[in-house]
Amino acid sequence: MRWLLRNTFGVLLGVVLGVALAVGYPQLLGPAVPLNVLAPPPAARSQPAPERTETPATPVAPPTSAMQSPEGVRSLESAVSEVYERVAPAVVFIAETGIQVTPFGELPQRGAGSGVIVDDQGHILTNNHVVSGARQVRVTLADGTTVPGTLVGRDPGNDLALIKIDVAKEKLRVAALGDSDAVKPGQLAIAIGNPFGLDRTVTVGFISSIGRSRTSETGRTIRNMLQTDAAINPGNSGGPLLNSRGEVIGINSSIESPVRGSVGVGFAVPINAAKAGLAQMLAGGEVKHAWLGIRGQPLTADLARELDLSVSEGVYVVDAVKDGPAAKAGIKGAGSPQGRQPLATPKGGDVITAVDGKKVGSVEDISNYLDTRPVGSTVRVGLVRDGQPLTVEVKLEPWPDRVQ
Repeated sequence: MRWLLRNTFGVLLGVVLGVALAVGYPQLLGPAVPLNVLAPPPAARSQPAPERTETPATPVAPPTSAMQSPEGVRSLESAVSEVYERVAPAVVFIAETGIQVTPFGELPQRGAGSGVIVDDQGHILTNNHVVSGARQVRVTLADGTTVPGTLVGRDPGNDLALIKIDVAKEKLRVAALGDSDAVKPGQLAIAIGNPFGLDRTVTVGFISSIGRSRTSETGRTIRNMLQTDAAINPGNSGGPLLNSRGEVIGINSSIESPVRGSVGVGFAVPINAAKAGLAQMLAGGEVKHAWLGIRGQPLTADLARELDLSVSEGVYVVDAVKDGPAAKAGIKGAGSPQGRQPLATPKGGDVITAVDGKKVGSVEDISNYLDTRPVGSTVRVGLVRDGQPLTVEVKLEPWPDRVQ
């Protein structure tokens, strides 16, 4: 009997100790160490684990951008709404009536666009193509007032024009002009205009790129244009492109689209180009840009080998426009290809290597420098012709309304 009690007690004691070890053993070792964490050195393991209180882990939210968070969305909405409320009253609707010459005679032509008030004298900045050839211009303000507009000055080379209206000053809301040279890709872009006649429509996007080049109606290249994905459609022309502070950084001018509507590639004339010619337009003049009168392409090593040229840097003169400044000075263009593939570059043109001692490698280099020179001034053009360097003097003329 004693033997039975002793064995039964031993079994019970073993069970109790086993359960205690099973329950308590993990606590003796402390919390589990993740497999991807290096184990502590042996000395550290022998030290007793400090007492600690286990607290539930706080879940970490995935990172979100300011625009994805509710606060960011509200902030963006507030910024756009504030800009719209402040600047939209400075945006006007421009309707113009002109005459279109057709094989069937002269027919009335109507157009529409946008503009932005730039001073308290009633001057409005818009695109030249909005008012070019107009016989009558009507301007509608934000409060519905419609008055005649008078063309004051133009800058066709940058597709800009200045018109004026006569209304009481209290009816005018003036937009602040910003600095387009300070604009960077990724910054907020806000467009306000009258697309398809829908007055004071706001669209929002970003500055997609800067420093773009587009050809104006005169054939002159407009440089440093701002590219944006803010929707720009017919009727937006002449309206402002704004930054997040509500400053005008560009005048919306054109779009790149296979259809008659926005596909997210729009262009604005940089406001600094407008500011550079504003005084001349205010004085009732037409901004004139210096013209050299060439068509060229950057010279590369491959093109130099193809044309058997002795230099591989500069601007190859494909054509010197007839009766243009360069042609009058004796600069030779290659002319039209003869007996070659239509896309091949013809031989025989000069290579422009410098203007007034400044090296050039592209037509943009030449144009950028000429923009710093007044019409009527003379520049020294460094050339390479038939392997020989020479210098000619060219008297700059104003850019013509149309380049033939």
